[in-house]
Amino acid sequence: MSGYTNPYVLLQFPDLGDDVSVLMRNPQLLPPGDITPEDVAVDASGQPTDPRAAQEAMYRVFARVIVAWKVYDPNGTKLPEVGPDADPVALYEQLRESGGQPRLGDITAENVARLPMRITNRIMEEISRVADPQ
Repeated sequence: MSGYTNPYVLLQFPDLGDDVSVLMRNPQLLPPGDITPEDVAVDASGQPTDPRAAQEAMYRVFARVIVAWKVYDPNGTKLPEVGPDADPVALYEQLRESGGQPRLGDITAENVARLPMRITNRIMEEISRVADPQ
């Protein structure tokens, strides 16, 4: 087989559920332009003047490097009407038994923004490792 030894990185999240995973291109093998977010305005201390724009720019980077995923929409389950006297244990059981969460669809910056923090932090860790390989 010719080519780089590890062109992809498989991130698995067994603590989040059965078969939750993200397959991404190996950031160590990508040209800088593929993992560098587009410029956003910064203040005198180098911090983004619009943190939301900076975050969205990073989501677009994630969408470029992710090849495939099996992830779920954390907000996809419709919650029932919850009254002030709701029993949290009964509600938990009801939600657990009501079926699963829908999967996130296409790999887009908008869907990347809907990933759980556990997953986005891990993807960022892989990308950051290239900038600081310690």
